[in-house]
Amino acid sequence: RFQLLESGAEDVGEDSSVQWYGKRSAVWVRLRHVDGTTVFFINHHGPLPVSANGGCTGSATSLNIMRVIAKHAHNGDAIVLTGDFNAEPSSSRIEELNKRLNKVYSGTSMGGVDHIFSNCAQDAQGQNLGKGVGQFGSDHDALSFTFRFR
Repeated sequence: RFQLLESGAEDVGEDSSVQWYGKRSAVWVRLRHVDGTTVFFINHHGPLPVSANGGCTGSATSLNIMRVIAKHAHNGDAIVLTGDFNAEPSSSRIEELNKRLNKVYSGTSMGGVDHIFSNCAQDAQGQNLGKGVGQFGSDHDALSFTFRFR
């Protein structure tokens, strides 16, 4: 159904020294659907601590994500950005992304640190599937979303 066109990963942020685990990357893929639509899908796990600003943790991370999109997405691609951004909706990370992409959906766990963005959100629907139970549970909610690209 999809043909892989390109893929990659780049470091876009780094944890603060007060809660340092290392650098944080964005992993991306360009796919062409059988209907001819090309999707640039990118996923990110954001720096800690949650909603930290400054250095490589705040809006710099978002600008680096946008740099990766600008570098690898092509004109006309449907862009979908997802992840545990470790950033609440009022953080500089999310506010910066809100200036450049449409927020499609956000989770509620941990203050709402999981987000989905797109450049084509008019036909997107999201839902929160909850945390799950037992060995397959998580400290985050599973988010589901559906896009209809035109």
